[in-house]
Amino acid sequence: MPIILVVDDEENIRKVIGGLLKKNGFTSITYAANGAEGYEAVEDENIDLIISDVNMPVMDGLKLFEKVKDRNIPFIILTAFGTIETAVNAIKNGVYDFIAKPFDEKNLIDTVKKALEENCKNSLELSDNGAEEIFFRTLDVTLLKIKESLGRVVSTRAGILIIGETGTGKGLLANIIHQASPDRDKPFIKVNCSAIPDNLMESELFGYVKGAFTGAAVDKPGKFELADGGTIFLDEIGELKPEMQSKLLCVLQEKEVTRLGEHKVRKIDVRIIAATNINIKEAILEKKFREDLYYRLNVVEFKLPALRERRNDIAVLTGFFAAKYAKEFGIKKKIFDPGAVEKFKNAPWPGNVRELENIVQKVSIMEKDEVITAEMLDNYMRAADKAVAAGGTMIDAGREEKSKVEREMIKEALMKTENNKTKAAEALGISRRTLLYRIKEYGI
Repeated sequence: MPIILVVDDEENIRKVIGGLLKKNGFTSITYAANGAEGYEAVEDENIDLIISDVNMPVMDGLKLFEKVKDRNIPFIILTAFGTIETAVNAIKNGVYDFIAKPFDEKNLIDTVKKALEENCKNSLELSDNGAEEIFFRTLDVTLLKIKESLGRVVSTRAGILIIGETGTGKGLLANIIHQASPDRDKPFIKVNCSAIPDNLMESELFGYVKGAFTGAAVDKPGKFELADGGTIFLDEIGELKPEMQSKLLCVLQEKEVTRLGEHKVRKIDVRIIAATNINIKEAILEKKFREDLYYRLNVVEFKLPALRERRNDIAVLTGFFAAKYAKEFGIKKKIFDPGAVEKFKNAPWPGNVRELENIVQKVSIMEKDEVITAEMLDNYMRAADKAVAAGGTMIDAGREEKSKVEREMIKEALMKTENNKTKAAEALGISRRTLLYRIKEYGI
């Protein structure tokens, strides 16, 4: 269950939000009366999402965001009418979204669910500072050709379509393109088309005005307006319904948007990068995707190879992830012996690079030995195979495995400290409050 942090200096607001979250199944909630207390909570607990007011004493919500920005925690700000412009600017700087006061229950819960789902999807992206380096430290001809062509592509505002299976790094490549472009200091707005309900897609992309529908308490710009001057990344573009594809095509042709509920036309200047894991040409033949939209998006096409098609890169990727998690967890870097590397090379990798990273992460946490053998990998790889065979994903496997890992680590720490929870928390590197919460959650 995700842990949600609610930060507001008004106790009644905290109680109302907490009640709404619990009513909708989010039972793990932490509260703070200002940004400073919120930051302490982030330091003490594994917070999965933050809902914060803007204007608060001691430390305001935007300062709190700046302090936790590098942790990749979805951050939703609550804003009164007078601070909406501030909220819009905050989104351009990385805040996930804003909700106007007084807030609508459905809007709040929909935003929370969407933020958590998108963050889970992106949690295993190559987000380390060395990600760009490792992305192109490759022997794969396709990736090397992409690298060579980027210099010509990034200086233009041509539409880009990235095609590849789940976990191949489509989001990473989109970010690399933006960071290498002349607009790198402008917004980079990400939209996961598969995570947004169909009935909310239009308002999310194009915005709305007050009164446009129930819950529209204030004017709100859409993702295209927020990305103006920069880049919008439309991930899983193949999930868009035909009606929405038609409206998107109009935006691309006219370079303008109209918010729901008004007639005013707003000009936009946006680089569009789209990505999909479906066979887009088959979708066109089956009338599931508009051919004219495809050609609008696909001025430049990059097709990312599956990991099984670039097996010579697996050893390098494995070493990179082992170093990454050794640093993150403060442990010795795991060394994968030749047998383990060979086992990795022979695996099918349906989850691609994301799956490989997930397994290296788990091995780094669970295995005490510094050298990892092929036999040690069996359980981790079987768990991943079972998840995929059952119709799940590597994210599902990661969630389940993370719970198992945490449960066993807590049980071992409690046993070694003779059930002294304070000492066990110190040994695990977490707060006593977090330990007590985990004990209750796992029924230890």
